[in-house]
Amino acid sequence: MVTMFRADATFLSELDRILEGICRKLQLTPTQHDLARQHYEAVGNWLEHEGSILAPYHPKIYPQGSLAMGITNKPLGKEEYDLDFICELSIPWWTISPEDLVSKFEYRIREHQDYTARMERGNRCIRLTYAHNFHLDIVPACSNKGLGYGQIRIPDKKAKSWKDSNSKDYIKWFNKRARQSRRVDSAEPLPLQESLEEKPALKCAVQLFKRHRDVAFRNMLDLAPVSIVLGTLCAIHYQGQESVGEAVAGILNGIAQSIAQNQGSILLVLNPANKVREDLGERWKNAEAYEKFVVWIGEFNKLWLELSNAKGYPEISRLLETLFDEQPTRDVIREDAVQVGNIRGTGQLGILPGSGTLTSQPGAIHIPKNTFYGN
Repeated sequence: MVTMFRADATFLSELDRILEGICRKLQLTPTQHDLARQHYEAVGNWLEHEGSILAPYHPKIYPQGSLAMGITNKPLGKEEYDLDFICELSIPWWTISPEDLVSKFEYRIREHQDYTARMERGNRCIRLTYAHNFHLDIVPACSNKGLGYGQIRIPDKKAKSWKDSNSKDYIKWFNKRARQSRRVDSAEPLPLQESLEEKPALKCAVQLFKRHRDVAFRNMLDLAPVSIVLGTLCAIHYQGQESVGEAVAGILNGIAQSIAQNQGSILLVLNPANKVREDLGERWKNAEAYEKFVVWIGEFNKLWLELSNAKGYPEISRLLETLFDEQPTRDVIREDAVQVGNIRGTGQLGILPGSGTLTSQPGAIHIPKNTFYGN
């Protein structure tokens, strides 16, 4: 069982700064976030415009997944972000087949010359690709409000059937779990784009889990655990830690214990917000995929334990690069070292009481010059 038992406040604070810096490098920039909003709102306007084949069904488009959760990650070795959306239609699902719903949706998209050039049809979505920035995966869905808030049914092309889902309630559940951290005081829904100072430790932890997943499974993508499963497991096992490093350690402990308690059976990961049973771990029907997940968690645990015990810049840098790849880790460590060095040179570097944040603000507890940078 792994824990960030190292109680050295300076070490944890500086490690968290680097981990948060890696998250900053991975997520959408404010400019990209604004561009994505403009594009998906434009698509929504096109779908509901008077004369659209979908207009009678009052289509409403909204983000789901990483964008709505505030945990976007740049894919390993690529510039394109994968951004997911739902287009909810007010049409009883039993009055239309899954194939017909997607066909109507595709027909309206193709009526737009620019969207036609960008479009690709997937199993459950229509993809619009915007070069060097992101692609929008838009899933058409029928409202199923009779079962409660946020309930929808989405078409599955391969299975030629409907799949129950509830993205809106899932996001509310995830954000409620994230607000356990004392870093966030407001009970209001979190914004789509938060600064790293505002972002709860859980959200940073999920970004790091996803990044290490991408690194570890780079040569076997079809066996990698899907993001929704990682996000759900992280939220379930998060215990409100303020430190990102300690949050990752606690989550790893919880997942490892769940695996052990299941005694060889596959973990069942359900959408906790869906009133209808929704198995998020469908990929684990492939036994090899689940076996790889179990091995990965064990190896991730081992690396995190080594990191919590590491001493000296070279060892910490090596472990972080192993976990999250050379880029952006090297850039973040270099930038952070320069920033801390500049403040330290003034003799004013300290830690804010109760938060562990490195700062030069008045009232901070002064810390000595030696850190893991110089060991």
